[in-house]
Amino acid sequence: NIWDKMDWFVIFHLTGWWAKAIVFRDYWMSFVLSVTFEILEYSLEHQLPNFGECWWDHWILDAIVCNGLGIWLGIKTLEFLESKTYDWRDLWQIPGTRSKFVRVLSQFTPHSWTKFDWGYTEDVKRWFAVIGICASIMIMDLNTFYLKAVLWIPPPHPANVYRCMLILFFGAVALRETYEYMSNPHCKRFGQQSWVAIAILITECMIIWKFGYEIVTKPFPTHVIVFWVAFIVIILAWSFWNFTYKLPRRKRTTSGREYSECTEDALGRRTKSE
Repeated sequence: NIWDKMDWFVIFHLTGWWAKAIVFRDYWMSFVLSVTFEILEYSLEHQLPNFGECWWDHWILDAIVCNGLGIWLGIKTLEFLESKTYDWRDLWQIPGTRSKFVRVLSQFTPHSWTKFDWGYTEDVKRWFAVIGICASIMIMDLNTFYLKAVLWIPPPHPANVYRCMLILFFGAVALRETYEYMSNPHCKRFGQQSWVAIAILITECMIIWKFGYEIVTKPFPTHVIVFWVAFIVIILAWSFWNFTYKLPRRKRTTSGREYSECTEDALGRRTKSE
């Protein structure tokens, strides 16, 4: 059974999550999205039969082997890009054929690299913004399978590969613009590629709704509804507790401690270590 699953889709899984990890530039976001997508496959297998897989196919072959290995390779690629040094010497001044070959390959890598710090729990707006980004990414991934089903596109068709590549490239720019808008206080406008990504997402959803109405309107099983209602309630309850009790209390404690230490140091009565 395991060898029967070893096809071109395994390679796409691994390379896809390698690329996603580079785009997200965050291990935990990539991991959460990977696990969430497997849960979505469980939840939607009544609409798309190809989501119905064995448990080991979901969690071992997909989540751990393909997704996990792809994410790990993506994080290692990020570490290489973040710590990379650049040699500005002329190509013919670099000694050794191997060094020349590495220099040629480095020509196709970014000139600089910005590390993402999403700061999920810094404030409530950022928290729900990250949730919105993750939800949009999940819908975009699900659209890949729904479009194939409602438009009768066979899996090996090149259109599927072209769509994934286009989404990867413009999605990377859109996510970079979104991060800049969220993190840079001087950035006052939402990026153009971010608006394009939203427009494409809405258009794909409209296509799926128009041509696959019978598929997307199939009623959800009771256990799926119960699970997602409980999941949303837990997220909202944790958000309320974290941003109305835990985070404000921690900020007050930190501010008070810093004020006390600065005052005591200024008066010379107590050192910071004491």
